[in-house]
Amino acid sequence: MKNKLFKSVILIIIFVLIIMAAYYLILNSNLLVKEENVKLYFSTSDAMYLDTEDRTVKGRNIYLETVNALIKGPITSDLVKTIPDDVEVLNISKNNDTIQVDFSEEIITNHWGGSSGEILTVYSIVNTLTQFEGIKRVEVLVEGKEVETLVGHMDLSVPIESNQDIIK
Repeated sequence: MKNKLFKSVILIIIFVLIIMAAYYLILNSNLLVKEENVKLYFSTSDAMYLDTEDRTVKGRNIYLETVNALIKGPITSDLVKTIPDDVEVLNISKNNDTIQVDFSEEIITNHWGGSSGEILTVYSIVNTLTQFEGIKRVEVLVEGKEVETLVGHMDLSVPIESNQDIIK
Protein backbone atom coordinates (compact mmCIF):
# COMPACT_ATOMS: atom_id res chain seq x y z
CA MET A 1 0.00 0.00 0.00
CA LYS A 2 2.76 2.43 0.97
CA ASN A 3 4.72 1.41 -2.12
CA LYS A 4 1.77 2.22 -4.43
CA LEU A 5 1.23 5.58 -2.71
CA PHE A 6 4.93 6.40 -3.01
CA LYS A 7 4.95 5.52 -6.72
CA SER A 8 1.85 7.63 -7.32
CA VAL A 9 3.38 10.65 -5.57
CA ILE A 10 6.59 10.28 -7.57
CA LEU A 11 4.64 10.05 -10.85
CA ILE A 12 2.64 13.16 -9.97
CA ILE A 13 5.83 15.08 -9.13
CA ILE A 14 7.45 14.00 -12.40
CA PHE A 15 4.33 14.97 -14.35
CA VAL A 16 4.22 18.43 -12.70
CA LEU A 17 7.93 18.97 -13.42
CA ILE A 18 7.45 18.02 -17.08
CA ILE A 19 4.51 20.44 -17.40
CA MET A 20 6.52 23.24 -15.74
CA ALA A 21 9.52 22.61 -18.01
CA ALA A 22 7.34 22.61 -21.13
CA TYR A 23 5.67 25.86 -20.03
CA TYR A 24 9.06 27.50 -19.42
CA LEU A 25 10.41 26.38 -22.81
CA ILE A 26 7.35 27.60 -24.69
CA LEU A 27 7.29 30.91 -22.81
CA ASN A 28 10.95 31.59 -23.63
CA SER A 29 10.80 30.48 -27.26
CA ASN A 30 9.55 32.16 -30.39
CA LEU A 31 6.48 29.93 -30.49
CA LEU A 32 4.18 32.46 -28.84
CA VAL A 33 3.28 35.94 -30.02
CA LYS A 34 4.48 38.36 -27.36
CA GLU A 35 3.59 41.99 -26.78
CA GLU A 36 5.89 44.34 -24.93
CA ASN A 37 6.18 48.06 -24.22
CA VAL A 38 9.61 49.25 -25.31
CA LYS A 39 11.62 52.42 -25.64
CA LEU A 40 13.00 53.14 -29.09
CA TYR A 41 15.97 55.49 -29.28
CA PHE A 42 15.92 58.06 -32.09
CA SER A 43 18.02 61.12 -32.85
CA THR A 44 17.01 64.53 -31.64
CA SER A 45 16.41 67.02 -34.46
CA ASP A 46 19.79 68.70 -33.82
CA ALA A 47 21.56 65.31 -34.23
CA MET A 48 23.29 65.72 -30.87
CA TYR A 49 21.48 63.20 -28.66
CA LEU A 50 19.15 60.24 -28.59
CA ASP A 51 15.68 60.54 -27.12
CA THR A 52 13.10 57.84 -26.52
CA GLU A 53 9.76 57.10 -28.03
CA ASP A 54 7.54 54.59 -26.26
CA ARG A 55 6.01 51.89 -28.43
CA THR A 56 4.24 48.60 -28.08
CA VAL A 57 5.76 45.89 -30.24
CA LYS A 58 4.17 42.56 -30.93
CA GLY A 59 5.53 39.39 -32.52
CA ARG A 60 7.13 36.02 -32.01
CA ASN A 61 10.65 37.49 -31.74
CA ILE A 62 10.39 40.64 -29.65
CA TYR A 63 14.03 41.63 -30.39
CA LEU A 64 13.44 41.46 -34.14
CA GLU A 65 10.16 43.36 -33.92
CA THR A 66 11.82 46.06 -31.81
CA VAL A 67 14.65 46.58 -34.31
CA ASN A 68 12.13 46.61 -37.18
CA ALA A 69 10.17 49.33 -35.35
CA LEU A 70 13.43 51.26 -34.95
CA ILE A 71 14.14 50.93 -38.69
CA LYS A 72 10.69 52.31 -39.57
CA GLY A 73 11.52 55.48 -37.67
CA PRO A 74 9.77 57.69 -35.16
CA ILE A 75 6.12 58.61 -35.05
CA THR A 76 6.92 61.77 -33.13
CA SER A 77 7.78 64.62 -35.49
CA ASP A 78 10.53 66.08 -33.28
CA LEU A 79 12.63 62.92 -33.50
CA VAL A 80 14.66 61.72 -36.48
CA LYS A 81 15.27 58.20 -37.77
CA THR A 82 18.76 56.81 -37.21
CA ILE A 83 18.81 53.83 -39.55
CA PRO A 84 18.89 54.42 -43.33
CA ASP A 85 16.07 53.47 -45.68
CA ASP A 86 15.89 49.95 -47.11
CA VAL A 87 17.87 48.38 -44.24
CA GLU A 88 16.65 44.92 -43.26
CA VAL A 89 17.46 42.66 -40.34
CA LEU A 90 18.78 39.42 -41.82
CA ASN A 91 19.15 37.62 -38.50
CA ILE A 92 19.07 38.33 -34.80
CA SER A 93 20.27 35.98 -32.08
CA LYS A 94 21.08 36.10 -28.38
CA ASN A 95 24.13 34.43 -26.87
CA ASN A 96 24.37 34.87 -23.09
CA ASP A 97 24.32 38.64 -22.45
CA THR A 98 25.14 39.62 -26.06
CA ILE A 99 22.69 40.03 -28.90
CA GLN A 100 23.98 39.77 -32.45
CA VAL A 101 22.13 41.72 -35.16
CA ASP A 102 22.89 41.00 -38.80
CA PHE A 103 21.85 43.87 -41.08
CA SER A 104 21.65 44.06 -44.86
CA GLU A 105 24.39 46.00 -46.65
CA GLU A 106 22.15 49.08 -46.92
CA ILE A 107 23.12 50.01 -43.36
CA ILE A 108 26.48 50.95 -44.91
CA THR A 109 25.66 51.81 -48.52
CA ASN A 110 22.69 54.06 -47.67
CA HIS A 111 24.20 55.62 -44.54
CA TRP A 112 24.42 59.43 -44.62
CA GLY A 113 27.89 59.33 -42.99
CA GLY A 114 29.65 61.54 -40.49
CA SER A 115 30.85 60.68 -37.03
CA SER A 116 27.67 61.95 -35.34
CA GLY A 117 25.51 60.02 -37.79
CA GLU A 118 27.36 56.78 -37.15
CA ILE A 119 27.36 57.25 -33.38
CA LEU A 120 23.63 57.95 -33.35
CA THR A 121 22.90 54.95 -35.57
CA VAL A 122 24.96 52.53 -33.50
CA TYR A 123 23.77 53.71 -30.09
CA SER A 124 20.14 53.90 -31.15
CA ILE A 125 20.40 50.17 -31.90
CA VAL A 126 22.50 49.32 -28.84
CA ASN A 127 20.51 51.38 -26.32
CA THR A 128 17.24 50.05 -27.71
CA LEU A 129 18.31 46.41 -27.38
CA THR A 130 20.11 46.66 -24.04
CA GLN A 131 16.89 47.75 -22.35
CA PHE A 132 15.87 44.07 -22.38
CA GLU A 133 16.65 42.01 -19.32
CA GLY A 134 19.81 39.96 -19.71
CA ILE A 135 21.22 41.94 -22.67
CA LYS A 136 24.33 43.99 -21.95
CA ARG A 137 26.01 44.21 -25.35
CA VAL A 138 25.19 44.27 -29.05
CA GLU A 139 27.31 42.94 -31.87
CA VAL A 140 26.61 44.39 -35.31
CA LEU A 141 27.11 42.25 -38.42
CA VAL A 142 26.53 43.20 -42.05
CA GLU A 143 25.54 40.50 -44.54
CA GLY A 144 26.61 37.85 -42.02
CA LYS A 145 30.12 39.24 -41.56
CA GLU A 146 31.83 41.14 -38.78
CA VAL A 147 32.54 44.75 -39.70
CA GLU A 148 35.13 47.11 -38.30
CA THR A 149 32.88 50.15 -38.75
CA LEU A 150 29.81 51.41 -40.60
CA VAL A 151 31.28 54.58 -42.11
CA GLY A 152 34.73 54.89 -40.54
CA HIS A 153 34.21 56.45 -37.12
CA MET A 154 33.28 53.71 -34.61
CA ASP A 155 34.99 50.44 -33.81
CA LEU A 156 32.40 47.68 -34.30
CA SER A 157 34.88 44.81 -34.16
CA VAL A 158 33.77 44.14 -30.57
CA PRO A 159 30.29 44.07 -29.01
CA ILE A 160 29.08 47.51 -27.87
CA GLU A 161 27.55 48.37 -24.48
CA SER A 162 24.89 51.03 -24.00
CA ASN A 163 25.84 54.69 -23.77
CA GLN A 164 23.69 56.64 -21.32
CA ASP A 165 25.64 59.88 -21.89
CA ILE A 166 24.17 60.29 -25.37
CA ILE A 167 20.57 60.26 -24.10
CA LYS A 168 18.82 63.60 -23.81
